[in-house]
Amino acid sequence: MAKFLVTTSKGLENLLEQELTSFGISEIKLSVSCVWIEASLEQAYRICYMSRLANRVLLELAVGPCKDKKDLYAITQQVDWPMQFKDSASLSVDFNGVTQTLRNTQFSAQVVKDAIVDQFNDEIGRRPDVSRQNADIKIQGRLIKQQAHIFIDLSGQSLHQRGYRIDAGRAPLKENLAAAVVMRSGWLDDPNVPLVDYFCGSGTLLIEAAQMARKIPAQRERRSWGFDKWLGHNHKQFSAIKDEYDSLIESDKPLKIFGFDNNHHELKTARQNAMDALVDDCIHFETADARYKLLGLKSENGQVISNPPYGERLADQIETANLYLDFAQNIKRQHGGWRLTLITSSVDQLRLLKLQADKKYKVRNATLDCVIANYQIEATDDQKVREGIATEFQNRLKKNFKQVSKLARKADTDCYRVYDADLPNYNVAIDIYQDHLVIQEYAAPKNIALEKTQARLQDVLITAPWVLDMDPNKVSLKVRQRQKGSQQYTKRDERGEFIVVNENKAQFYVNLYDYLDTGLFLDHRDMRALIQKESQDKKVLNLFSYTCSVSVHAVLGGATQVTSVDLSKKYLEWGERNFELNNIKTAWHQFVAMDGIEYLRRNREKFDLIFIDPPSFSNSKKLDHDFDVQRDHLAMLEMAKKQLNPGGTIYFSNNLRSFKLDEAGLAEAGLVAKDLSKQTLPFDFKRRANIRQVFKLSEKTA
Repeated sequence: MAKFLVTTSKGLENLLEQELTSFGISEIKLSVSCVWIEASLEQAYRICYMSRLANRVLLELAVGPCKDKKDLYAITQQVDWPMQFKDSASLSVDFNGVTQTLRNTQFSAQVVKDAIVDQFNDEIGRRPDVSRQNADIKIQGRLIKQQAHIFIDLSGQSLHQRGYRIDAGRAPLKENLAAAVVMRSGWLDDPNVPLVDYFCGSGTLLIEAAQMARKIPAQRERRSWGFDKWLGHNHKQFSAIKDEYDSLIESDKPLKIFGFDNNHHELKTARQNAMDALVDDCIHFETADARYKLLGLKSENGQVISNPPYGERLADQIETANLYLDFAQNIKRQHGGWRLTLITSSVDQLRLLKLQADKKYKVRNATLDCVIANYQIEATDDQKVREGIATEFQNRLKKNFKQVSKLARKADTDCYRVYDADLPNYNVAIDIYQDHLVIQEYAAPKNIALEKTQARLQDVLITAPWVLDMDPNKVSLKVRQRQKGSQQYTKRDERGEFIVVNENKAQFYVNLYDYLDTGLFLDHRDMRALIQKESQDKKVLNLFSYTCSVSVHAVLGGATQVTSVDLSKKYLEWGERNFELNNIKTAWHQFVAMDGIEYLRRNREKFDLIFIDPPSFSNSKKLDHDFDVQRDHLAMLEMAKKQLNPGGTIYFSNNLRSFKLDEAGLAEAGLVAKDLSKQTLPFDFKRRANIRQVFKLSEKTA
């Protein structure tokens, strides 16, 4: 008997223990992602050839207390290496684990390698070649609880690689983890019942299931092993074990296995993989949508097993949430009484199934923490599943939309806010841009659990498009929280999609996906209308102009010339496109890429109307100074006053909630302020009256 370390994926240790017991092994000790066993070489061969859960089978050759390089070298030299393999074989060394003195695994691997090749040089005067790729002999060292263990890897290439999967597809599931999902499902207890995967991808789950049902050895197609050049290898014994298991294969065993996916390329891969795995005759693959596919198979018992999309990207979460909901309804309509087993890393999505899990098992798929969950499918014909989700939110959204949509038509706009954190449990803002939705999640208080806020957001993502009768694929999700400097303008995506929206006889390009802000501040709608009304025959300055929407309204209102100033060339170019969209000749107007404060310092022109909407705070790398609207607004407005024609007007806006206008300082500067915050607050922002402040400033008359 010898000591082996059998490695596996995290979460599969208990299943691996059961599998090893079936090979007659009784001395088993579980650890994280591995199992220690006392076994014969014959039993080790059985693991190598038949295990569907193991990654590697490591034979321990030496072990001992290890504090430093000297100890590691000595422990490695305890092995008679020329008795393990010939010098003509190539060698590689991997190492895991660190101590206070052995902190670098590459260094430790080098120590082990040196100990091996030094022994070869000393004893036979020759040394094996060291190769990192496709080495004949793979040695592994591990530091575990101050002990160094030296192993030879009998498996060679990881055992999770069966050899049938040339293309893993878009969301690869390791074969041994796929086998674990099948085992956890219980289908193998009665493989005569149907097995269905509605998200089959490259077919791994179904292929593993078919091979296990037909007793096909996991490594039947493997042609090279880690023990091929090992001098302890018993060729005759291993060949006998292969013949024994190959004779048990039930290649004609009838199976009812169905795989569906909406990706043609994935299905082509799945069919090829099944053919290479010798199970293509018992798996029916078909292009279909998991939300609507009707199997048409009458069976009281059966198993649905799937690895559905995870929705890792923020933009994918909306689609994934709706997919889970509709998929669950589809299988409930068809497969009442069947069993369902899913593996997913989107644990929060599982609640959308509206099923109570019998068992959940935590596992790891590569770097993703996942859950294998088992359910009993409860039959239902309910077609209105979304009605029962977040009913309080739905009712408020319906009520708001009925009222606000009428006011939007009256205001001649097709972009407006329909919900703004009206209910504390649903802390989001929802804006309509024609047939698109922008959902902004406000940062939740720290005392609310992340899982709860995620669940509530998910409810919003599912129900809002449904309530408003909009396409879920036209929903943009953003996270709105306190921004510093120019963070609010930081690019979020790379879609580059623009749509045209209408407002008070003007048109604007908006980008709903690439930035936190869309290019049009909806809360400035009435302010823009006021600027349009007051711009007739005036020379206008739009400071911190962003995408120049105020400038467009000024021109449409009859301004003789408009100067738009912004530090960002990108947004000024966007502004010029807005001018062209409204048939305004850009050559008649000025677009200045400069900081607003710096422009006021340098400018010598005079204006009849100046609109200033600065950020609350800015520390752009393009500037040698920062800007704080509370600290700097008086100096800024004093400079702006110097550039007013007699009788001119300054409109000053900002969105700092705590802002206090320095009225005394303005009075000394000869300016009179009138608060227009309420007067310019649009109909759809009445619920947040403190969202920004607006002041009309004019020169004090004698």
